[in-house]
Amino acid sequence: MRGVLLRSFAVFAVGLAALAAILYYASAVDGRPPQVVRIGLTHHLSSDATAALTTTSIEVEFSEPVEPASGEAALRIDPTLEGSFSWAGRTLTFTPSDRLPLETGFTVQVLPGVRDRAGNAMDEEPEPFAFETVGHPTVVRSQPENRAQDVPLESSIVLEFSTLMDTASVEAALRIQPAVELEVTWSGEQLTLTPSTAFMEGRQYTLRIGTTARDGAGTPLERTFRLAFRAARSGLEAVTLVPSAGIEGVVVTSPISIVFDRALDPESLDDGQLILTPAVPGSLDVVAPPGAEGLRDPTPRVLRFQPSAPLEPNTTYEVSLAAGLLGADGSQLATPLAWRFTTGAPLASLGNQIVFLTDRSGIANLWSMNPDGTGQRQLSAELSPVTSYAVAPDGRSFVIGDGAVLIRLGADGGARQVLTSVGNLEFDPTYAPDGSELAFGRADAETGAGLGLWTRAAGGGGDARRIQLPDELRPGATPTPSPSSGAPPPAPVLRAPRYSPDGAALAFVDLSGRVGVLELPAGRLTTAQFGAVSPPAWLADSTALLLSGLDPGALDEPAAGEPLPALDPATLGLSDDQLGSLDVARLDRGATTAVRLAHSDGASRPATSGDGRYLYIVVQPEFPGAAGVLRLTSRGGGTTFPVLRDGGAAVTSAAFGPEPGAVVGARVDDGIWLVDVTSGSGEQLAADGWQPRWLP
Repeated sequence: MRGVLLRSFAVFAVGLAALAAILYYASAVDGRPPQVVRIGLTHHLSSDATAALTTTSIEVEFSEPVEPASGEAALRIDPTLEGSFSWAGRTLTFTPSDRLPLETGFTVQVLPGVRDRAGNAMDEEPEPFAFETVGHPTVVRSQPENRAQDVPLESSIVLEFSTLMDTASVEAALRIQPAVELEVTWSGEQLTLTPSTAFMEGRQYTLRIGTTARDGAGTPLERTFRLAFRAARSGLEAVTLVPSAGIEGVVVTSPISIVFDRALDPESLDDGQLILTPAVPGSLDVVAPPGAEGLRDPTPRVLRFQPSAPLEPNTTYEVSLAAGLLGADGSQLATPLAWRFTTGAPLASLGNQIVFLTDRSGIANLWSMNPDGTGQRQLSAELSPVTSYAVAPDGRSFVIGDGAVLIRLGADGGARQVLTSVGNLEFDPTYAPDGSELAFGRADAETGAGLGLWTRAAGGGGDARRIQLPDELRPGATPTPSPSSGAPPPAPVLRAPRYSPDGAALAFVDLSGRVGVLELPAGRLTTAQFGAVSPPAWLADSTALLLSGLDPGALDEPAAGEPLPALDPATLGLSDDQLGSLDVARLDRGATTAVRLAHSDGASRPATSGDGRYLYIVVQPEFPGAAGVLRLTSRGGGTTFPVLRDGGAAVTSAAFGPEPGAVVGARVDDGIWLVDVTSGSGEQLAADGWQPRWLP
């Protein structure tokens, strides 16, 4: 019996061993080739797995572990990329050596021949995987929309980006004016900004996000994002009185105007609603803002009284407007308005005057004063803010511009003549040294395309004449289109023409990154690559000019049909990094390369004197208006030293006076100052203003 049991057990053991051997063989010998399970990206948009961030790696997941060398050899990427391989189990990761280029398509393939550890080779090629890298991040939606009116006072601002952003960089690059404390919250690509207190009724707000804002891969915004909106209002309200209440020195040709917060109903107006004391004959009507202001907002919201004769000089006038005026939406002016202003005495010439811009009369206009700060008087009285001006060499007339329209006036504010015809934008006026002609830039009012440089007789008579330039700068020229674009680009906008002191050359810049010098009258042009952010400044001997700017291509082209801002670092939407990178360069007459001078980073707005010295401002990005420290060079531009070293406000602009040792400067919210270049100290001449010039 016992023997039988032993034999049975032996048979069972043998059978079990055989079964184990069969199972081991079946598990150890794999005849199936590997397959590609998935090809994908490590960094992509949350909404699109084929939209790659520029920092992405490429992953290939196999059905089983494979021989690394065979997997790496089978991977093909078109266009070809340099990079390195790594493995995690069944997954191959390819990491490019460099950040991928923006807006570029790629195709990933895994060719046959990949072997698993048993030696089985993949014999079928999987479907290729295609992806495209993203472009610069953008704001794709905003609430409110740009230029929205009547935004509820308790609203939040909601911005949706095209991709996930580096939240800290966005918040650091964000500014809102007027300043409001904002609570910041994020939800994926969406940024919500909630004001800690309600927006102020009827106020215009502007939010900007600079190009230091970056997405999660470190790609910056291509250009500064701007969102403007107006908070809601209740009744009809006046936002600007022209001239301002209590102002003195008003030009005798000034209209009396009230700018309201919305369109007016002309039918609600009668001649007796506005009373001027002493009485002055004239006409009362409702108009849209003129010039550049009207291009931005053509709403007829200005109530204007135009005197039929000049006001009396050195006279106080009282203005009253009765309640009852209606807005086009039915809102009503609930309470009457009353204020007073005092006129000044007209000047026959602006010789030995300091001229400057200020909005003390309600809207930015040109004013003048004696070199000691006395006799401050208004020269222009436009209802669209003046951004640039030029005074005739004899001081008896001047031209002002608002980025869209040029207007000529006599020194006394009379003989007003609009120089710009309908359909054109004209800007950046300058007089020839002998006062015979006026040069300026021109663009198409609808498209914003450049129309070149033009001149006209200084007296304003006759037709304007186009300055002849080579084909690549000539408006209407047809450059050879690039292979990727069937249409030629628009002609560049040419800006800031400046005559050399000898009158024999004309320098200018364009925002595509060139500076040109045109020899007159020969018409010979030389150009240099340079992204100027302020007008050229000629040396007194006409042998060279000074420039301030960035590398070519760093500036945005003006928006189509928009008025052009002043050519200045404060108005061009530069990032803090760009402001800090500004430098001053010298371009010799006839040269094709601008040579950067050895100054501090941020050097801008150069101005020259007759004795070979020049000054410039070292921009400090933390100050508003791209303001900074004023520095002056020794003769010949050697050593430099700071002036206005009193610890006061930063400087926004400065210019030499008739004598080389005389300098006038403008400070942030602190007006116009006379600078003692020997001691470095200054004396305040006017409590407000900017862009001062001391005329001979």
